[in-house]
Amino acid sequence: MKPVSKFFAVVCLSGFFLANGLVPVFAGEVERVRAKIGVKIKRGEQVYRAKSRERIQAGDLLRIYVHPERSSYIYVVHTDGKTAQLLNLTRQKAQSSTLVLPSVQTYYKVDGKSPREGLVIVCSPEELPDLSGLENGSMPSDEWAKMEKGLVEKSRVVVTGNDEPRFEIAGNVRGVGPGDGDPFVEELRVFSGKGVLVKKYELEVRK
Repeated sequence: MKPVSKFFAVVCLSGFFLANGLVPVFAGEVERVRAKIGVKIKRGEQVYRAKSRERIQAGDLLRIYVHPERSSYIYVVHTDGKTAQLLNLTRQKAQSSTLVLPSVQTYYKVDGKSPREGLVIVCSPEELPDLSGLENGSMPSDEWAKMEKGLVEKSRVVVTGNDEPRFEIAGNVRGVGPGDGDPFVEELRVFSGKGVLVKKYELEVRK
């Protein structure tokens, strides 16, 4: 192939990726992992979106939403300051569905027994054996903190800005989809990480 032809091919491929909102991964580059993530808090009739650091109350109800851009392993880890436990391990196919925990109809209830509750959502294109090992048990919080730190440093999680193409939610999971009229699902924020995505929520519990 002549140099001019190579240049023409690169231009065409670049146009294809940009037109379809895709980011090509070249040799030596670390793949960017993206997902729409949100935690809904329900207190009586009031419903709002959790921030990374949030104050909640005993009796509050929580629901977790995760929608990866591409096929990913999703790990949701909960910690109460003493132990860390895997709430769910799911392999989501690209653009197929939104993972909702505990389910579309139910919530987790904050019991107020711990002054702090932590939620860590991890999306990875490859299975993470250390996290998969949590599926049948729990681990002390100090051990989990070391593992979490390594994942966060690798991920460098960021919120996507206007300069990065967004992606639309397609399909559904357990009855949730764009046509179901849930504005919370429609307005999920996009987060991204390098090689692996880690999104952490630190919740301070007030009794």
